[in-house]
Amino acid sequence: MKTILFVCTGNTCRSSMAEALFKDFVEREKHDLGDIKIISAGTNAIKGDRASFPSIEIMGEKGISLENHKAQPLTKELIDEADLILTMTTNHKGAVLDIAPEAKEKLYTLKEYVNNGEKLNDILDEMNGIYKKIEVKKQQFMMENQKKLKELRDKREALLGELENIDEEVRRIEGDFRETIREYEEELGSLKARVPEMDILDPFGQPLNAYRQSARDIEEALQKLLKKYIKK
Repeated sequence: MKTILFVCTGNTCRSSMAEALFKDFVEREKHDLGDIKIISAGTNAIKGDRASFPSIEIMGEKGISLENHKAQPLTKELIDEADLILTMTTNHKGAVLDIAPEAKEKLYTLKEYVNNGEKLNDILDEMNGIYKKIEVKKQQFMMENQKKLKELRDKREALLGELENIDEEVRRIEGDFRETIREYEEELGSLKARVPEMDILDPFGQPLNAYRQSARDIEEALQKLLKKYIKK
């Protein structure tokens, strides 16, 4: 018997749907796949959790029931049992390898596997090699430039401290100025309170009440205009 294991995080959405769909494909299309077992699990699954309601609904639209699905956590036993492990993301692959590094040769993301996974694995291995080379270069560069970088950071901190002092001095001077004109501002405030508002509120992009307020303001102004003309 060949066992295929689908893996996601909680085993209540993606991997549960993958399991159900693939079972349906195998049964409905009558593929000659021999004796095959299809299971799913989650890297952070809570044992016994039901499938999510959206997943149940989506599968239901396809005539597939997830009502009886019970989530199960990913274990080494499940990994060892599987002949092929298909994860939903690259991070899930990492979680599998954390449990069982020896599973590397039968482990793929679902998309990776259906797009010639062996070749992609070679590419990913080559990419990881390059990342390691970059990290070595980075460490070497940091060591060679450590002194200069420290000098620049210290200089930056000093300049930031000086700028903070300058900002504080500017705020103090501005505060002194506002204090000198406080009496005049109070007089202006009293005079402004006696001046009627000359603008009609612009309601664009505002709630419906803003439109109502503008309409009322316009109506009041037009009523005054009408009275003025009547007096003439």
